[in-house]
Amino acid sequence: MKPIELISVVRIVGIVLYFFIAAQGAFYHFGFGKALYNIPSEDFIVLRKAVDPIVRGKFKVLYLSALAIIFVWFLMSDKSAGFLSYAPVLLAFLLLVADMALIVKVSEPVNALINSDTLSTAEFSTVRSEWLKFIMIRGYLSIAGFLLLLIHLVFKVR
Repeated sequence: MKPIELISVVRIVGIVLYFFIAAQGAFYHFGFGKALYNIPSEDFIVLRKAVDPIVRGKFKVLYLSALAIIFVWFLMSDKSAGFLSYAPVLLAFLLLVADMALIVKVSEPVNALINSDTLSTAEFSTVRSEWLKFIMIRGYLSIAGFLLLLIHLVFKVR
Protein backbone atom coordinates (compact mmCIF):
# COMPACT_ATOMS: atom_id res chain seq x y z
CA MET A 1 0.00 0.00 0.00
CA LYS A 2 1.36 3.41 -1.01
CA PRO A 3 1.61 5.92 1.85
CA ILE A 4 -0.42 9.10 1.52
CA GLU A 5 1.75 12.15 1.02
CA LEU A 6 1.42 14.87 3.62
CA ILE A 7 0.72 17.52 0.95
CA SER A 8 -2.31 15.51 -0.19
CA VAL A 9 -3.72 15.49 3.34
CA VAL A 10 -3.05 19.23 3.69
CA ARG A 11 -4.82 19.89 0.38
CA ILE A 12 -7.87 17.84 1.36
CA VAL A 13 -8.17 19.40 4.80
CA GLY A 14 -7.55 22.88 3.36
CA ILE A 15 -10.18 22.57 0.65
CA VAL A 16 -12.75 21.21 3.13
CA LEU A 17 -12.13 24.00 5.64
CA TYR A 18 -12.23 26.65 2.93
CA PHE A 19 -15.42 25.09 1.56
CA PHE A 20 -17.21 25.64 4.88
CA ILE A 21 -16.11 29.28 4.93
CA ALA A 22 -17.13 29.83 1.30
CA ALA A 23 -20.43 28.04 1.91
CA GLN A 24 -21.35 30.70 4.45
CA GLY A 25 -20.71 33.39 1.82
CA ALA A 26 -22.68 31.48 -0.80
CA PHE A 27 -25.53 30.98 1.66
CA TYR A 28 -25.94 34.74 2.06
CA HIS A 29 -25.38 35.52 -1.64
CA PHE A 30 -27.87 33.03 -2.99
CA GLY A 31 -30.89 34.03 -0.98
CA PHE A 32 -30.55 34.32 2.75
CA GLY A 33 -29.01 37.81 2.60
CA LYS A 34 -31.92 39.09 0.53
CA ALA A 35 -34.39 37.37 2.84
CA LEU A 36 -32.85 39.17 5.82
CA TYR A 37 -33.66 42.50 4.15
CA ASN A 38 -37.29 41.40 3.84
CA ILE A 39 -37.85 40.79 7.53
CA PRO A 40 -38.37 43.64 9.99
CA SER A 41 -35.09 44.99 11.33
CA GLU A 42 -36.20 44.20 14.89
CA ASP A 43 -36.54 40.52 13.92
CA PHE A 44 -33.08 40.62 12.31
CA ILE A 45 -31.57 41.87 15.57
CA VAL A 46 -33.35 39.13 17.55
CA LEU A 47 -32.12 36.52 15.03
CA ARG A 48 -28.51 37.75 15.22
CA LYS A 49 -28.61 37.75 19.02
CA ALA A 50 -29.78 34.13 18.94
CA VAL A 51 -27.37 32.91 16.25
CA ASP A 52 -24.17 34.73 17.17
CA PRO A 53 -23.38 32.97 20.47
CA ILE A 54 -23.96 29.57 18.87
CA VAL A 55 -21.76 30.01 15.79
CA ARG A 56 -19.10 32.44 17.03
CA GLY A 57 -16.82 29.86 18.67
CA LYS A 58 -17.19 27.32 15.88
CA PHE A 59 -16.40 29.85 13.17
CA LYS A 60 -13.42 31.18 15.11
CA VAL A 61 -11.92 27.68 15.20
CA LEU A 62 -12.83 27.13 11.53
CA TYR A 63 -11.20 30.36 10.37
CA LEU A 64 -8.03 29.93 12.42
CA SER A 65 -7.69 26.29 11.33
CA ALA A 66 -8.22 27.23 7.68
CA LEU A 67 -5.69 30.04 7.95
CA ALA A 68 -3.08 27.69 9.41
CA ILE A 69 -3.72 24.86 6.93
CA ILE A 70 -3.76 27.13 3.86
CA PHE A 71 -0.50 28.70 5.05
CA VAL A 72 1.04 25.23 5.43
CA TRP A 73 -0.30 24.35 1.96
CA PHE A 74 1.41 27.46 0.58
CA LEU A 75 4.68 26.58 2.33
CA MET A 76 4.55 23.02 0.97
CA SER A 77 3.71 24.14 -2.59
CA ASP A 78 6.27 23.49 -5.30
CA LYS A 79 7.72 26.93 -5.89
CA SER A 80 10.40 25.70 -8.30
CA ALA A 81 7.83 25.52 -11.11
CA GLY A 82 7.27 29.28 -11.05
CA PHE A 83 4.83 31.75 -9.58
CA LEU A 84 1.76 30.28 -11.28
CA SER A 85 2.39 26.94 -9.60
CA TYR A 86 1.64 28.36 -6.16
CA ALA A 87 -0.10 31.70 -6.85
CA PRO A 88 -3.68 30.38 -6.40
CA VAL A 89 -2.84 29.08 -2.93
CA LEU A 90 -1.09 32.32 -1.98
CA LEU A 91 -4.01 34.41 -3.28
CA ALA A 92 -6.55 32.21 -1.48
CA PHE A 93 -4.54 32.67 1.72
CA LEU A 94 -4.44 36.45 1.24
CA LEU A 95 -8.21 36.54 0.57
CA LEU A 96 -8.74 34.62 3.80
CA VAL A 97 -6.53 37.13 5.63
CA ALA A 98 -8.58 39.98 4.12
CA ASP A 99 -11.79 38.26 5.22
CA MET A 100 -10.42 37.90 8.73
CA ALA A 101 -9.36 41.56 8.76
CA LEU A 102 -12.94 42.52 7.92
CA ILE A 103 -14.18 40.26 10.70
CA VAL A 104 -11.96 42.00 13.25
CA LYS A 105 -12.37 45.57 11.96
CA VAL A 106 -16.07 45.57 11.00
CA SER A 107 -18.07 42.42 11.73
CA GLU A 108 -17.01 41.97 15.35
CA PRO A 109 -17.77 45.59 16.33
CA VAL A 110 -21.17 45.37 14.59
CA ASN A 111 -21.89 42.06 16.32
CA ALA A 112 -20.88 43.58 19.65
CA LEU A 113 -23.26 46.46 19.01
CA ILE A 114 -26.08 44.06 18.08
CA ASN A 115 -25.46 42.00 21.23
CA SER A 116 -25.31 45.05 23.49
CA ASP A 117 -28.22 46.67 25.22
CA THR A 118 -27.21 50.12 23.97
CA LEU A 119 -28.66 49.72 20.47
CA SER A 120 -31.78 51.79 19.96
CA THR A 121 -34.71 50.68 17.82
CA ALA A 122 -34.01 53.56 15.43
CA GLU A 123 -30.55 52.11 14.71
CA PHE A 124 -31.73 48.56 13.90
CA SER A 125 -32.12 49.14 10.17
CA THR A 126 -28.73 50.86 9.80
CA VAL A 127 -26.96 48.13 11.77
CA ARG A 128 -28.66 45.43 9.70
CA SER A 129 -27.55 47.13 6.46
CA GLU A 130 -23.98 47.46 7.73
CA TRP A 131 -23.85 43.82 8.84
CA LEU A 132 -25.30 42.52 5.56
CA LYS A 133 -23.04 44.72 3.43
CA PHE A 134 -19.93 43.28 5.02
CA ILE A 135 -21.13 39.68 5.12
CA MET A 136 -21.65 40.02 1.36
CA ILE A 137 -18.17 41.47 0.82
CA ARG A 138 -16.69 38.75 2.98
CA GLY A 139 -18.69 36.20 0.97
CA TYR A 140 -17.12 37.44 -2.26
CA LEU A 141 -13.67 37.08 -0.73
CA SER A 142 -14.24 33.56 0.57
CA ILE A 143 -15.94 32.30 -2.60
CA ALA A 144 -13.10 33.73 -4.73
CA GLY A 145 -10.50 32.06 -2.49
CA PHE A 146 -12.29 28.73 -2.67
CA LEU A 147 -12.54 28.93 -6.46
CA LEU A 148 -8.82 29.71 -6.67
CA LEU A 149 -8.04 26.58 -4.67
CA LEU A 150 -10.32 24.50 -6.89
CA ILE A 151 -8.65 25.89 -10.02
CA HIS A 152 -5.27 25.11 -8.49
CA LEU A 153 -6.28 21.52 -7.76
CA VAL A 154 -7.77 20.98 -11.21
CA PHE A 155 -4.92 22.42 -13.23
CA LYS A 156 -1.86 22.02 -11.04
CA VAL A 157 -1.74 18.97 -8.79
CA ARG A 158 1.84 18.19 -7.78
